[in-house]
Amino acid sequence: MNILIGIIIGGIILFFWGGISQALIPWGIKSVGGHPNPDELGVVISKATTNGMIHIANHVAAFIAVSPKNYTMSRYFMIEFITQVVVSAVLVIILTLTDSLSNEIRLALVGLVGLITISSVDLQYWNWWGFSTRYTVGVAVNRLAGYLVVGVVLISWIL
Repeated sequence: MNILIGIIIGGIILFFWGGISQALIPWGIKSVGGHPNPDELGVVISKATTNGMIHIANHVAAFIAVSPKNYTMSRYFMIEFITQVVVSAVLVIILTLTDSLSNEIRLALVGLVGLITISSVDLQYWNWWGFSTRYTVGVAVNRLAGYLVVGVVLISWIL
């Protein structure tokens, strides 16, 4: 039962941590600026695709995710929450499998999981797609801090 409770609580913490850190900290997501003429740019992009990915390498490097205009915030929040519950489940499994180790080692493993995700996702986007350093560092710090907060809560009170 503690495992299920840990997964749910961890998912809730990660979901709210991500929202709060993105809203309050002026790096990561908040460091991404808008285009000065979004209507013009939107028309140009929609001529290429209205659903998919676009890569531009001439004059600038850009990797653009394109989705249909039917942007439904509740759908994105639901998928984000499910994603964070999955992340929490992985962390709970790691912590459960390492129950015989000291809490410090278990928390260090959670930190290493955070570092591996940063290295395999955020640093690659920074390198290959030109994501800004401010964005990359912000997202990386927010991700690692969120994992560590969840790790402390799970180790201290649930698992």
